[in-house]
Amino acid sequence: MSKFDFAKGVPMIVSGTANWANLTERSGPNKLSEKYMVELTLDDASLNELKTMGIADHVNIKRQDGTLKYEKPTIRLKSKNLPRVYDLKKDLFNDLIGNGSKLRCQILIKTWELAGKKGLACYVNKVLVLELLDIDQVDDSAFWADVPEELTQSVSKEQSSVPTSEASEAFSNDDDLPF
Repeated sequence: MSKFDFAKGVPMIVSGTANWANLTERSGPNKLSEKYMVELTLDDASLNELKTMGIADHVNIKRQDGTLKYEKPTIRLKSKNLPRVYDLKKDLFNDLIGNGSKLRCQILIKTWELAGKKGLACYVNKVLVLELLDIDQVDDSAFWADVPEELTQSVSKEQSSVPTSEASEAFSNDDDLPF
């Protein structure tokens, strides 16, 4: 096994299933970290490559208490800059990526040090969307089960709870308020 220089960065290709993808201009960066990112549950080949490198446990996402966040090995890929995302036709992709989508990512694994702590970070450069699941693609038939169909029909205007008067009509001018 050759020695890897993680201080300079080690490039590799990983594949897996997307969780919480914020990788496109449309999705924007993650609101908390302000970075483009995805949590990628690794396929077997990618996991084996990281194990061979001896870093699979180091890059697996853990909670603050040290427990694993996911049942299967999952790494967080991030970037300050918008990564290039492509579809299978090699066209740039700028849509939302739903949980469960299959991705192949070109990444750079590099060491970091901050406030006396050290670790490895995975930076994403390019993404190929292998199989896209729409962000709203959820089977909601169980949600509507046992609800009578007549209740799911559009509500008539007279049954609606939407007010029909103007907001200004709700207040009279003789309310003794100084404004």
